[in-house]
Amino acid sequence: MRNATTVEREEEAGVWHISSVLLQAEPAKREQICAAIEQIPSAEITEVSDSTKIIVTLETPSERDLANALSDMQQLDGVVTASLIFHQTDTTDLNSIVISDQGDMQPEGTCS
Repeated sequence: MRNATTVEREEEAGVWHISSVLLQAEPAKREQICAAIEQIPSAEITEVSDSTKIIVTLETPSERDLANALSDMQQLDGVVTASLIFHQTDTTDLNSIVISDQGDMQPEGTCS
């Protein structure tokens, strides 16, 4: 048997992880689950499609933070499943994006 070695991955500076998570919730506990998700700093509820499905968007600076937020949601009382359904990395500096008068997002200094 081989010895397992933990490998620490170094996160790249300036990279954001944008993810979507589909939660299946017990209908009677949906409101308390939504309230708990709102307390997770990187999470935003984007849709509650019926009494059992909740879609959450995560924006995290590292894969570790993404995994921690997903784990936090999986452990909420009343969550039946929490599945990562989308994950993308982005190197855009989120602090440099401004909204133009037309409502579209553009990098700073390029508003029309």
